[in-house]
Amino acid sequence: MTRTAGRTVAELLEEAHRRLRDAQVPDPRREAVALLALVLSTDRGGVVVRKSDPMAVGDAARFEELIAARARRRPLQHLERRAEFRGLEFEVGPDVLIPRPETEGLVEAVLEAALPSTARVADLGTGSGCIAVALAVARRSWQLLAVDVSPEALRIAARNVANHGVADRVTLIERDFAAVPEAERGRYDAVVSNPPYVAEDEWRGLQPEVRDNEPRMALVPGPTGSEGYEAVARAASGMLRPAGLLALELGWKSETAARGIVARHGFREIVVAADLQGIPRVLTARR
Repeated sequence: MTRTAGRTVAELLEEAHRRLRDAQVPDPRREAVALLALVLSTDRGGVVVRKSDPMAVGDAARFEELIAARARRRPLQHLERRAEFRGLEFEVGPDVLIPRPETEGLVEAVLEAALPSTARVADLGTGSGCIAVALAVARRSWQLLAVDVSPEALRIAARNVANHGVADRVTLIERDFAAVPEAERGRYDAVVSNPPYVAEDEWRGLQPEVRDNEPRMALVPGPTGSEGYEAVARAASGMLRPAGLLALELGWKSETAARGIVARHGFREIVVAADLQGIPRVLTARR
């Protein structure tokens, strides 16, 4: 993609598709169209109707930069600097996890629980803030505490909180989520978390989009991958009121370990729900 003058949108799009395919990018044609839509400030339909148009030199150069980055396996969401979660748009980048569809089930589990209309909910390891913001948007009378140890992540979370107009009900705190100040003990109706749960050996086999571009500390809690569940369960046991809700996202092979950990920390009524692929994905329990 070096000779750009006079080339049409269709020609550049086809070459971009080949480059992404050769780089083993999943769904290369869809991603090439998405990046071209970004350059042209349009949507996929807008790309289609402009296929016969000549590409402006500046736009072609920008498109080439994006395709080269995607071929190096930088995530599409990082190049777009946004990701969708429960119909809401969030800023993302290398300092936070990209919101996944699986995590939407975690939010749904909290929304469907029998929580007070004025519930206080803590999101431990908030990252981009997508869970806390989604809960605050869906429940206008809830108060949210969003905790993360990363100041870089919290800066992104703060912008997402502000962009969705929930800054008056979402409080961002920088600290290790395993630490529970005395003032927060027994104050919360629910604790929700998508903690790091990838084991060391599993991390090495992840796709390069994840392994090389997302924050390792948000993925890998320790050698076994269960250390994050231990930290969250311990914190939640101190933060929750009696019968308070704990909701956790599970990794694809985390169910057994997570069940044992939350039970040891005094939680009962443990329920695990599967995602659309049948993978155990969300654990809920009561203090």
